[in-house]
Amino acid sequence: MNELPALVAFDCNALICLTGADCDDKTRLVHLFESIDKRKGQAIIPTPTLAEYLIGADRAGLDFVQAFEKRSAIRVADFDIAAAFEAAQMHAAAIGRGDKRDGASEGWQKVKYDTQIVAIAKANGARLLISNDAGVRACAARINLKVMRADELPFPDAARQHALHMEGGEAAAGA
Repeated sequence: MNELPALVAFDCNALICLTGADCDDKTRLVHLFESIDKRKGQAIIPTPTLAEYLIGADRAGLDFVQAFEKRSAIRVADFDIAAAFEAAQMHAAAIGRGDKRDGASEGWQKVKYDTQIVAIAKANGARLLISNDAGVRACAARINLKVMRADELPFPDAARQHALHMEGGEAAAGA
């Protein structure tokens, strides 16, 4: 994917990575948020995602959530009528295929929760969903919503460590 879309939804694991100290993909996610902001897009945070995030949030995480209200590039999206319609269509299609869980091995509550996240993303116009959760990813893929893990996002060129060419070999910049 050369250019990332301007409307991107995020699952809980992405929020945890953004606010946590030890996350290998934080640079990629920060770059994505900056790209969304620069393009006047929106990061869509479904309310079930936010609820899951808040369960384990520390003070820094709570400050991060409070900052949502001040940023037009971040929208907390509800499970509203449009999302309910999307979820109902997804469940009806699964039942029509003869498997209400639509191939998922998780419990029914988890399947419904994942469906809500994906339905909210779709109802709010997301063109990409960032999630490391296999259930959410499978659900999004079934409705042709582009989905990526955080480690699949492009690594920003500005953050790359470039090799310095020196006599007698190479050394990494800063080494």
